[in-house]
Amino acid sequence: MSTPRLVGRMIRRAQEARKSADANLSTGLFNLACISAYQFVQLMIKARIMERTGIEPSVRGIKDLLETLAEVLGKKEEFSKFLEEVRADIEFVEELYGRSKRDPSSCTREEAEKFVMIADRIVGFIEDLVEEVGPV
Repeated sequence: MSTPRLVGRMIRRAQEARKSADANLSTGLFNLACISAYQFVQLMIKARIMERTGIEPSVRGIKDLLETLAEVLGKKEEFSKFLEEVRADIEFVEELYGRSKRDPSSCTREEAEKFVMIADRIVGFIEDLVEEVGPV
């Protein structure tokens, strides 16, 4: 499969994961909402890296993926500033994601809603930067 088609597929999967997070929130499946929101962020960052490099990154954590994308886009300063602003949020997301996978029903509605808001903020930031950098 060509890189543009694969990137498009990953973005569609990310958007589906985001919709799944909302559906899981509305039905009280808070752990699944967190897992879906994490997949949303992870897939969007990976898609944007692949779009620029043609290679799917092997790193998985949000912080590591963001640092890889910063390098690929040549926007290390902007990402560094953003990471400083959201450091506690990323730690919260990573911890809650791990807990959600290990212990079903360990996540509260408030935690899941916060998780989804953080996911949206991260993806919004990367999409704005990708747009600023322009087409491949």
